[in-house]
Amino acid sequence: MKASRILHASVNVTGNLEEARQFYEEVLGMSTTPRPEVPGVPGHWFAVGDAQVHLVAAPPLGTDIDPTANHFCIAVDDIEATVAELEARGVPYLRATQGDEEVVQVWVVDPAGNTVELQQDRVLS
Repeated sequence: MKASRILHASVNVTGNLEEARQFYEEVLGMSTTPRPEVPGVPGHWFAVGDAQVHLVAAPPLGTDIDPTANHFCIAVDDIEATVAELEARGVPYLRATQGDEEVVQVWVVDPAGNTVELQQDRVLS
């Protein structure tokens, strides 16, 4: 597995989506970027340079691996090889796809309990 860059940071704003959106847009000066439909997960996305900030307005699941919790997303050079390596190392993960683009998302938890999302780096694809 080779990490290539940070793709996004995800911030859970359950109960405060509109207020948080205004803060990030008006106070921090971030520009809205398109967001695919994510069933059951309201939110808003912002562009920050070549990365993004994702506002997520769904209650955290409270599970060991929680995609709705605060997390950051790292691009990897080969998502399928990454999954194979996680399996070989016995690292638990959660896998899903996003929107019509069929973006593969893989979440893991580091030893300190932080959720980390991994995605194929489309620049390298």
